[in-house]
Amino acid sequence: MSFITKVTRSRRSPMTTAFWQPLSMVEFQAEVRPTVALSRPREVRFYYNYTHLPFSPVKSAIALFLAEFLSAALKEEKQNAPLYQYIEHSMQWFDEARFPTAIANFHLVFLMHLTRFLGIYPNIEEPARIFDLLSGTFQPLLPHHSYYIKDVEAQSLPMLFRMKYATAHLFKFSSVQRRRIIELLNTYYRLHLPDFPELKSVEVLHELFS
Repeated sequence: MSFITKVTRSRRSPMTTAFWQPLSMVEFQAEVRPTVALSRPREVRFYYNYTHLPFSPVKSAIALFLAEFLSAALKEEKQNAPLYQYIEHSMQWFDEARFPTAIANFHLVFLMHLTRFLGIYPNIEEPARIFDLLSGTFQPLLPHHSYYIKDVEAQSLPMLFRMKYATAHLFKFSSVQRRRIIELLNTYYRLHLPDFPELKSVEVLHELFS
């Protein structure tokens, strides 16, 4: 759900900007009325304090990207506990992550496994030469559209989707490879989620890892 509030830089204020950093974990009360478009939160407090993320430019940039991504991808307003727990657990793991390669690959793992919770996880059970991004399946023949990958890129998909947070540090990608993976993930989400926009923070990531 969306809310609106006035924020201040004063640390003594109950509405300090520290509460509203990308993917901060806070809890608050709000009176939600059908006639009011945006309610105001009150009695805001952290229920999980990041210990490393706010002080790392790299982690903060990745959090900004994921916040924009989730804002575009999540449209439902009903309770979805498994999805929330996935995001919560992921960000807590990311906060504590130490390996540079694990940090650099975190958003790739996050976005690949997020597809499970949105009902668009690709079928990668039987690898073939061509992967159709539109149908989310491997195909023996070229589809009648341009949304596909083939050969080495297609064959590497099962390996990529086996990547987990605990093993992310073992996958060493070049900046070009990481940029390509993000490009393909963005395309996949745009094909499967209605009105999914071009994300402005993608270029920030490209600059970060170049």
